[in-house]
Amino acid sequence: MYLKSLAGALIALSFAAACTPTGRAELLPVEGDAFMGPADAKVTVVEYGSPTCPACKGWHDTNFQTIKADYVDTGKIKFVFREFAIHGPVDAAIFAIARCSGSKDFFPVLDEAFLRQNDIVEAARKDKVQEALFSLGAKFQLSEEQVKSCINDKNIVRRINDVRADTQTKGIDSTPTFMVDGAVLPDNTWAAVKAAIDAKLGDGAAPTETPAAPATAPTTTPASGGPLHGPDEPH
Repeated sequence: MYLKSLAGALIALSFAAACTPTGRAELLPVEGDAFMGPADAKVTVVEYGSPTCPACKGWHDTNFQTIKADYVDTGKIKFVFREFAIHGPVDAAIFAIARCSGSKDFFPVLDEAFLRQNDIVEAARKDKVQEALFSLGAKFQLSEEQVKSCINDKNIVRRINDVRADTQTKGIDSTPTFMVDGAVLPDNTWAAVKAAIDAKLGDGAAPTETPAAPATAPTTTPASGGPLHGPDEPH
């Protein structure tokens, strides 16, 4: 069963009453895919990732700055991050914070979440994850009330469920998984991702294509169970 609301899935986290700064004057959540680079770049690279996935953190820490400098900043690719909440509500809540932080701060929120991954996971294990989420939101000028509002946002819940459905359609069950111009790569090493990008940029041979999303190195972390359905903690 898919999530009906992140609030329902996170009920076990026991959010306390908030007494915090005002936060942002206005929230402008990201709509559709969050991406870096030119919207009309020749090649589109999609990462299906999770902020509590150790393998995703390893890939991010080792390779993200390279792909950004060599391919995104040079205008060669459009880099999309699709939010695969593989570890349940905590992932989903972090994605909600990223989306509510807007296009400019979406990727910086992910950067910070990867930086704090161990602390967030440990907080979840100690039933103190609400404090970690509020702290992450505060870093990007979101008040506690705004963080809770983002977690309850129906459009964000729908987005996360849509990505889950997308992964099932494509047979994606682990993170990080990469797709280059619609082709899901069987290998997530930097060498494999780079080779697929270079092949497309050079009009060379590329992997067999699979359908793109509907509307919207390290050992991978496999998906456990089906779609999001209730409280869970990263592992």
